[in-house]
Amino acid sequence: MHTDRRLTALLREWRSRRDANQVAGFTARFGSSRKQGLTQAEMAQLTGVTEGWYRKLEVGQRAPSTEWLEAVVRVLDLNDAERHTLYVYALGHEPPPRICPSNRVDPSTAALIRVQPWPAYISDWAWDVLMYNEACDRDWPWMRHGVNVMIWALTYPEARLQLINWEEDWAKPMASQLRLRAQEDPDNERLQEVIAEIRRRDRVAARILNEDLTSVTHPDGDRRWVYLPGHGGEEFEVVFRAYAPLGERTQRLMIVVPADQAFAS
Repeated sequence: MHTDRRLTALLREWRSRRDANQVAGFTARFGSSRKQGLTQAEMAQLTGVTEGWYRKLEVGQRAPSTEWLEAVVRVLDLNDAERHTLYVYALGHEPPPRICPSNRVDPSTAALIRVQPWPAYISDWAWDVLMYNEACDRDWPWMRHGVNVMIWALTYPEARLQLINWEEDWAKPMASQLRLRAQEDPDNERLQEVIAEIRRRDRVAARILNEDLTSVTHPDGDRRWVYLPGHGGEEFEVVFRAYAPLGERTQRLMIVVPADQAFAS
């Protein structure tokens, strides 16, 4: 079989088996679905390209970027072997190593995160995720792919579908945090890499980073609205609680609490 035809067959197979309701951002854009699988049009929308571009890619007439292939990996929830296969047939070489969480989280802190009933994770000051719990894996499945929190929220197509009132309630406050942290910690090379990648990947996010005057230092107590995978078109209000271990101030623990539970009488 020709390589292009094999890529076509693989993408069609992976699309056909995917539960659309479990894809971050799908129900926000298309509503709940009872069908199994994703169409080419839906894949295009979820990965940030036109339907025509995606159609040509699937039949081997376009050369994809590694960034776009990683979007396919997330949307289709490909495992490591499938990700490797996708890269070989699309680009002719193996994929770059995934960014894996470090083992810098204290075991007692890790235990605290695991037992939380709500999504909880710990990140460093470059917003790379060091650990997350089962509830986080369910509601924020992009974390299992080693994606940086700020890069996902500010530049990924599915984030703009999943995060309600994206620019005002999410992008501007998060960009403000990035700007302030970069000013306070100019020697943090990884943080500078994250900011540079955001500027390179997305013009809207770059404009917000460069020009917006919002001043937000942390999200603790913020209430925001989201769509979550597996819940159809239902909107959820969540409350962010942020904590920093006194013994490790370069880390931050985030717990995302459903607002209806946080303020229940």
